[in-house]
Parts: sequence; C-alpha cells; structure tokens
Amino acid sequence: MRLYPEQLPAHLQAGLSPCYFIYGDEPLLKLEALDELRRAARARGFDERHRFDADEGLDWDAIFDASQSLSLFSARQIIELHLPEKLDKTGSDRLRELLRQCHPDLLLLLAGPRLNQQQQKTAWFKALADAGPLVPVSAPDARHFPRWLEQRLHRHGLKAEPDALHWLAYAFEGNLLAVAGEIEKLSLLDLAQPLTLATLQQNVQPHHHFNPFQLFDPLLQGKVKRACRILLQLRQEGVEAGMLCHLLARELNNLQQLQLGLQHGQPFHQAAAALHIWSSRQPLMQAVLGRLSAAKLSSLLAMLAAADRALAAFDDDEAWRWLYSLCVGFLDDQPLAISP
Repeated sequence: MRLYPEQLPAHLQAGLSPCYFIYGDEPLLKLEALDELRRAARARGFDERHRFDADEGLDWDAIFDASQSLSLFSARQIIELHLPEKLDKTGSDRLRELLRQCHPDLLLLLAGPRLNQQQQKTAWFKALADAGPLVPVSAPDARHFPRWLEQRLHRHGLKAEPDALHWLAYAFEGNLLAVAGEIEKLSLLDLAQPLTLATLQQNVQPHHHFNPFQLFDPLLQGKVKRACRILLQLRQEGVEAGMLCHLLARELNNLQQLQLGLQHGQPFHQAAAALHIWSSRQPLMQAVLGRLSAAKLSSLLAMLAAADRALAAFDDDEAWRWLYSLCVGFLDDQPLAISP
C-alpha cells in the first residue's frame, strides 16, 4: 500500500502497521512523517527506540540483537533504520531477513533516499512493499505548492491573500524547510489576518532553492521563463556549469535518440524503455518531440557543445551565456543560428 504524508493521520487512527518505509528527497516531509509515526507508536506503548544507519560499517547483527531483546522498561520497541543510496546484496538479504521477524511488539521504521524505477524493482523494495505501507515524500511541484502553503498556514492559524500566497510560493519554491520556519515565525507575530503581500514582504526573507534536476522539465513543458529563472538561481547557489552541461547532454541526447527511433518507425514507448526513461516523464518527452524539429534539436546540441568548449577554455561566464541561450532556444520551433 502506498500512502502520502497527508494521508498518515487518517491511516494511523485505524492502528499501526508493523513496518513503514519513508523514502524520497524532501527532508522536511520525511522528518515530519517519521515524527508522526514515532508519536503514534509512543501513544501505543512503543517506548524504546533503536536507530541504525545502513552504511558500509553497519553491524546487522546488532540490529537483530535489538529486535529480539526486551528491556526491563518496555515490552514494545521501534527499530529505525536509515538506508543508503544503494543497498548491496548483503544489505538486501539481511533487510529481507529482518522483515520476516516483524511481530506486534516490534515496529520497523525505515527511511531511504529517492529511488529510481530500477531500484523499485529490486527484491528488497518488493519485500518492503509486502511488509507495510510505502510513504514516498517529494516536494510539491510549482502547480501544487501554493495549495501546500495554504494548508501549512491554516495549520498555524494563518491565512494569506491570493497575491501574498503566490509571492510566498515564488519566494520559497524548492525550500520547504525554510518556508516552514518562516510560517512558524509568522504565527508568533500576532499579525492581522489575512496576511497581505506588504506584510509578508516586511516580515519574510525569500529563500528559494532549486536542484539541477529541476531545470529540464520546464523546458520540456515550454515554460522557458521558469527554466531561465531556475538556471540563474542555480548559478547564484554555486552549481557548476559543467554539471548542468552533463545533465543537459544526457537529456538532449535522449531526445535525439527518441527522434531517430520515431523516424525509423520505432514505437515511442519502446524507444523510451530502451533508454530507461521513467514512465512518469515519457509524456513530457513525447510532447516536446512534437514541437522540436530535428534541425532545432541539432542547434540546441550545438549550443551545448559551445558551452563545453567555453568550459574547456576556463571561460565560465561564456559557458553560462550559452546555457542561458540554450534555455531561450526552447521558445519556438525555428532553427537557431549558431556562431562557429
């Protein structure tokens, strides 16, 4: 069963499952989901907690010893295990062995990073899915972020006018930890309700945050202004142009391979599967191929090559200019003129 963080309160009213796996790349939502599960467990008599990190030096025997021992003070206990980016064969085998030991007086709370489709097909992930609810956590996308903020404000007894809410979404996109702290601060200031744009701008310091993987999807969606904003913010945050070149090269090369496959009569989903493109991203890739001609895609790749040459010449400013031009190049389907 898959649960989302906002579904946990209703789920926990019906009781605790023996095992939960919270995974994803959003630290605030992961921390809050774990806290909610810990509180629910304490209310049911799970007074003892053992935490382990499954790194290379993990002593799995210590986990099994903890899971099988009873203290003098508590007959019910929590084993909390934080999984690494990759789980080796030993870790996979021991984890599945641990899951087989679940019983009513033992609660397993497992936390892990964001997982790709290949990782979600592994034996250990399937064993976790059989053992209890899966709780994926990820930051709300730009469309749903204002609603998330509205709910967060309501939780603290606050309301915001529509323009104030949209400013808050713009000011903190990608940084839930920061905006959660600001909302808590606002709740202590006894401000007039609903909060106005002027009130927020006087009392809140903007702090948005993006990661490099968020750059390409707006380009696929035709949201070029948003992509340019993300690009400029990434530069301010110290992301290296070379890293973006690498990521964009992979995505543009995938588009080119898909385009060639379609030209040779290959079904899109077959070509996408061969390139290991996530099913959730395939509609975006398919849609952009309807807008980009082969000549335009070649021009975009030429721009990326120019950025690479600038990096090789240690000219970072020139590389960033080419990256910005590449983003703007997604605006229409006309071929671009690339200077030699």
